This record gives sequence, C-alpha cells and structure tokens, in this order.
Amino acid sequence: MSSASSADSSTSSLKISSFSTDTHSDIYGHKFMRKEETVDLAPVDSGVQAWTFVFCSFILESFVWGLPFSYGVFQQWYLSNPPFEGTSEATINAIGTVGLGILYMEGILLAFIFQRFPHWLRPMMIGSLVVCVTSMLISSFATKVWHLILLQGVVYGTASGCLYMPVIFWLSEWFHVRRSFASAIIFSGGGFGGAAFPLAANYLLQRVGFRWTIRTIALIVAIFGGVAIIGVKPRLPIPPASSRKTAPPLDFSFLKSPVFISVGITIVLQGLAYVPVSIYIPSFAVALGHSRLSGTLALSTFNLATVVGQMICGYYCDLRPYTHVMLFSSVLSSILAYALWGFAHSLTLIFVFVIMFGIIGGGFSAIWTPAASEIHTSQPFPPFAFLCGAKGLASILGPSIAAILHHDRVNDSSAVHSGAGPHGWGGY
Repeated sequence: MSSASSADSSTSSLKISSFSTDTHSDIYGHKFMRKEETVDLAPVDSGVQAWTFVFCSFILESFVWGLPFSYGVFQQWYLSNPPFEGTSEATINAIGTVGLGILYMEGILLAFIFQRFPHWLRPMMIGSLVVCVTSMLISSFATKVWHLILLQGVVYGTASGCLYMPVIFWLSEWFHVRRSFASAIIFSGGGFGGAAFPLAANYLLQRVGFRWTIRTIALIVAIFGGVAIIGVKPRLPIPPASSRKTAPPLDFSFLKSPVFISVGITIVLQGLAYVPVSIYIPSFAVALGHSRLSGTLALSTFNLATVVGQMICGYYCDLRPYTHVMLFSSVLSSILAYALWGFAHSLTLIFVFVIMFGIIGGGFSAIWTPAASEIHTSQPFPPFAFLCGAKGLASILGPSIAAILHHDRVNDSSAVHSGAGPHGWGGY
C-alpha cells in the first residue's frame, strides 16, 4: 500500500457506491453486484469504530486467554485439595494444556468455516459464549479429573476459540499500516487477564472453595464477554448468499514457503520453553518453600510483564522487520532461563526472572501478524491459523515434558547428588 493511499484510508470514511452493472469484491474474495446502494465504510487504522474494535477485542482476549494463562493457580489447588488431591501432576496438567492447545490449534479448521460461511461468525460468537459459560458452570460440580479435562479443557477450549478467532479474521479489515500495534494491544489483553485472574482466583479459592470460584468466574465471563461481542464486528459488509459460490478457495501454497516453515519451527521451539513457565511458576515458588500467595503474585507479575513486551515489540514490528524481534526475544529468553531462573531460589530472584522473561519472551507473539501478512498478503488468516496451531502443539508438549522431567527428578534418589533440590542449579 502506498503512503498516499494509507493516509487516505486512515483519515477519512470511505463510501462504496455501486449500481446494477458494478461488480465488487471484498476481503473474503467474494465477487458480488449491488443495486443502487451506497455503503459507508469506517476508516482504516483510525477512528472511533476501529479503536472500539480494538478495545472490545482486548476485553474478549482478557477473558478467553486470561483464564488458561492463569491455570497454574488452579493446578496448584487441584494438586493439594480434595476432591482431586493425590492425582498425578501430569494428569492435572492435562486440564490446562488440552484447553490451551485446542484454543490455539482450532483456527486451522475455523479458517475453512470463515471463508465459506462468513455470515455464521456473529451467531457463532454468541453461541460460543453460551457454551463457555455453561461448561464452566457444569465443571463446578466435577468430582473426577476427567470431568475437568472434558469441560474445562475440551469443551471450554473449543468454544472459546470459536468465540475469539473472528477477532483475528476481522483485524485485517480494520488495520493495515498499524496492524502490528493494534494486534499487540489486543494480545496484551491475555496478559492483563492472566494477571487479574490468578489474584481473583486465589482470593476466591481460599474463601469460598473451588466450586463457587468457578461459578463466579463463569458469571464474570458471561457479563464482560457479552459486552465485548457488541463492539467486535466486521468493517466490510457480509457478502450476499448469491455471491458465496464465487469465493476463491483458500490458498495453502504458503505451506511450502521457507519463511512459513522457519517461523513455524521457531514458534514451536519458543512455545516449548515459554508455556511451561506460565503454568509452573506458582508450583515452582511453593516447592521452594514460599507461600501460595507468593506463587500467585509471581504468575500475575509474569503475565503483566508480557503486556509490556507485546506493546513494545508490536510497535517495533510496524517500523522495523519482525525478524529483529524473533532474534532478540529468542536469544535473551534463553540466556535468562539458563543464567537466572536456574539460580532463582529466593523470592526476589523469582520476581526478577518472571519480569524479564515475561517482557522479552512475551513480546515474541507480536511477530505473528506481520509474519502472516508477509507469508500470504491476500489471505493472511490461514497462515496465522497455522502459526497458532504450531503454538498449540507446543502448548501441549512443553508442559507435558516438564511434568515428566519434574516427576523423574523428584523420585530419583540420585537427584540430590546431581545438584537438584532447593539449593542446586535448576532445583525444581
């Protein structure tokens, strides 16, 4: 897009006037004809409607992603309180990782649905919110771990993905030049939610128990999710049914692109290391003798730090190549994990680590939208969905591997002699 056209689209509303002989196409690729109709389009990259979309998407992100990102608090509770205490750590871990993995990975399937049935998106969001709330309410009566895996993992993960993914699909309609910055603001909602939910959940768990905590959270999700849906809407009109047969098929040639392959592999590797931190930080702090509240605060601080990283990196990606962020985030995160977390046995060092790792590692997600736009300029949603799928794979494998490693070290009598334990390097 030229600078002139960018300026025009950013500062003024657009009108599409067409008559019976005019043919138009939208971002779905549908071609259709309008009869003596004028459509007022909101401006791109600016204006009240565009930033309302961002604000409401931010709220939706806070609740859809904030709850899975705060799962570490619930995991610690499930492991040490009835009726789930005594269950293996790997089994409890599956509740959060299954939900998070599905939430990331289902975008691949939704790409087909959105392309073929764009008129379904709004009803699907409303129905998905109802399913999310219902699954949470029913899970409050759970007595077995598999109940939680099914309701909080499979059902909630699937429904919340259907609730959230239209945000990504419509983002390219509202923002072009400032897309990375707008997406960073939206994505930071997960960090804000991940900071607020652990504190609220820890408070409620201590006072009203597991069941009423889940019911209270379900009510909050229903209220704020319903408000957010009002402002999350497309900028372009949905094409009429008669034009949907002309929509071009999704182009998956990008799957062979070296850029897509390299970015996808990097996201998997980064996710293998990043996701276990958000899940295990509360357990890590408690295992070193600190209070459960200290673990909760560490998780909230970590998620809040990711907001800072996403905002900085998102702004940078609009000005410079996103590959700079990939290199900076990956290298420094590795150094922090090796040199700082390994020796973080005091509460001070734990907080220093989560702040720095959250800012530097959390900012990595800002590269997704510019990378998807470079991989496929005309259809950025399919590559974005596949990149989400790569993160989903890592979200399942990373914590599962971490649980196995932790279990082996705890039960290995030679671990003490190899430097493990509360005073050695990487004691947890």
